[in-house]
Amino acid sequence: MNLSTRRGLIRNFAIGLVAAFGVAAGAVAATPPEQVIKTTTDALRADIGKNVAKYQADKASFYAMVDREIVPHFDTTYIAKVILGSHLKEASPEQIKQFETAFKDMLVHSYADKLLEYYDSVDIQVKPGVVQDGGKRAEVNTTIVRKDGKPPIPVTFSMRNGGDGDWKVWDIKAENISLVLNFRTQIDAEIKKSNIASVIQRLNAGQLQVDPADAKSGKAP
Repeated sequence: MNLSTRRGLIRNFAIGLVAAFGVAAGAVAATPPEQVIKTTTDALRADIGKNVAKYQADKASFYAMVDREIVPHFDTTYIAKVILGSHLKEASPEQIKQFETAFKDMLVHSYADKLLEYYDSVDIQVKPGVVQDGGKRAEVNTTIVRKDGKPPIPVTFSMRNGGDGDWKVWDIKAENISLVLNFRTQIDAEIKKSNIASVIQRLNAGQLQVDPADAKSGKAP
């Protein structure tokens, strides 16, 4: 997802955060993880800058752009499995896919308005990525510098390499608050109160909004 646009996600969950998102279309296999983040950020900010009036008037068009250009490069399958956690064993493959889609759509609709609102209110500083685990994972530290003079927000993008050099974001931490751990905790509670099918249904109906304000800090698996 995007970094500048990320400000919406971060503001909603660092001041209030996931969705930050992944590889820019056309990125080559050898692209370093930090360049993936920078390229995506620049491309999304440019797109919004050119179409801001259109997107403000037609939110469906904006949601579609985010879904089309960003979400495919975010490791939603892995994220869904991490968030479901221990509930994976009780979910069918179809339910896992349904949860992935429903959760992704909830994120897009929950945060896209914030992304649009704050896209030009911050500058993003991207630091060199730190590749880990034999080249399979990486972390890219960035700083969101707010133009209103308020303190900057440190944001870390956790990324995975699927083996083909294609780096994808799977977690975002703002001030050590993990999007994945936050959502996993909340979804776990919701499933325990009902079941996976009910949670999927409520996500699709817009009846369940995972609250970033309840985020917990920590290290995602």
